[in-house]
Amino acid sequence: MSSASIKRNAFRTLLVLHFIGLALVIGVRFANFGIEHATSGGSLQFLALGRDLMGVLARTLTLPGFLLTVVTGIGMVILRYGKRVPGWVWVKVALTAASLALATSMVGPALEAGRKWAHWSVEHGLLAPQVHESIAQVTLYGSIVFVLILLTIPVAVWKPLLSFGPSRGAEVKKTLAPPAPGQSGDS
Repeated sequence: MSSASIKRNAFRTLLVLHFIGLALVIGVRFANFGIEHATSGGSLQFLALGRDLMGVLARTLTLPGFLLTVVTGIGMVILRYGKRVPGWVWVKVALTAASLALATSMVGPALEAGRKWAHWSVEHGLLAPQVHESIAQVTLYGSIVFVLILLTIPVAVWKPLLSFGPSRGAEVKKTLAPPAPGQSGDS
């Protein structure tokens, strides 16, 4: 087996794992919508169960899926580009870093606060107003994180348009515009 074949197969494996990580992150977000809808109108015990379930999903599926996506993304960049990383990669890094920072500093604590207030509500037999406050924070910041993660997808798909530098732009222009009749393509 040749070196190019090994590299190609390694890249494909990383790509499959990358998509699995993305599916986990995006899938859990949609599952959370369902959990929120199903548990918000029920009893206090049901509300607490929903908060517990959302926390478990965040810890067991979202975080590992996100980390899998990051690690495989780094691996694919190293395999494909080595030390000459194109500019569009830094756009993805910035979006990913922003989503990770927001998820750990705002979404995680709000999820935990919502869970604690939901259990407090069950123990005291009345809905704490802080439950709605924490749900609103999770919804707001979770949506921002979700959009940031989704924005990394078009960056990866349309990466030639985001390649920085005049030489890359000229190269793309040459491939898009065929030479006029009677002219050579070398001018």
